[in-house]
Amino acid sequence: MSKVILVSGSIAYDFIMKYDGLFKNAILKNHLSNLNIAFTTSTREMNFGGCSPNIAYGIKLLGGDPVIHGVAGKDFKEYEDRLHNLYINTQYIGVSKELFTASAHILTDKKENQITIFSPGAMSDLNCDKKLLKKDLANIDRAILSPDTCERTIRLAKNLINAKVPYIFDPGQMTPAFSLEDLLFLLKNAEGFIANEYEIKLIRKRLGIGLQNIVAMVDYFIETRGEEGAILRFKESKVIIPAVRAKKVIDPTGCGDAFRAGLLVGLSRRFDFEKACKMGALIGTYSVENPGTQNYHFTFNKFSKRFKENFQEAL
Repeated sequence: MSKVILVSGSIAYDFIMKYDGLFKNAILKNHLSNLNIAFTTSTREMNFGGCSPNIAYGIKLLGGDPVIHGVAGKDFKEYEDRLHNLYINTQYIGVSKELFTASAHILTDKKENQITIFSPGAMSDLNCDKKLLKKDLANIDRAILSPDTCERTIRLAKNLINAKVPYIFDPGQMTPAFSLEDLLFLLKNAEGFIANEYEIKLIRKRLGIGLQNIVAMVDYFIETRGEEGAILRFKESKVIIPAVRAKKVIDPTGCGDAFRAGLLVGLSRRFDFEKACKMGALIGTYSVENPGTQNYHFTFNKFSKRFKENFQEAL
């Protein structure tokens, strides 16, 4: 059997909306303590989302073999059928009989700034998730712990450590929910750490540490910076990963998840870290060129051609 990539995290329906103005022009800084604000949107679309299926979708497009770990709700049937049609493994998805699948309401202004309201729904049900044992992880090449409940993330991390499966820690919007003890545990036992600029500032503030302290805990540390690309840091060096210019920016939602898919496939093929990050940068651009998080498409040949055009090296 081929090695697979375990993708753990949220499973959600995304409701994506566009605001034709700028958030900064609608929010008065001096009135933040008594805020009562409303935005009128020009569009509203429902998409299949959640960090783990978003990442799994990109992995599958690149020819990888993902398996999703997470919890969905009693309205999951349509989403499950979609994943089956994409030949994405769902055997480790638990389904709550009482709660609805998580939902994310994402509002984007004309400068691509975003406000997200996330309702965890079935993710809060800790009794129906699949508890993976060492035997279940025997065929896993590596894993990513993307945003999920703290309890589920810690439990899975301990199982991965016991099974000697390397994992990337990707706390995302769940960063504030982890205790300081749990954050340190997940960082110190991770192979790598990935987060955007804001999330890194937040985790540094919570732990009271600098960038070098984070770098010292992991083998590699990736800071994603949107249209500015990414920074790949090691203990003694760093590499700037350039962004791939989009033909047209349609929707930034899901770009980070797409980046993670490219990174994971690159690492599973034993590419060096820089090349794996470049794969992430390119697939992230495919994502922003399309609405939603799982609506971009390409053949591997087209991906390889665009990769060579941008980075002057072959896949």
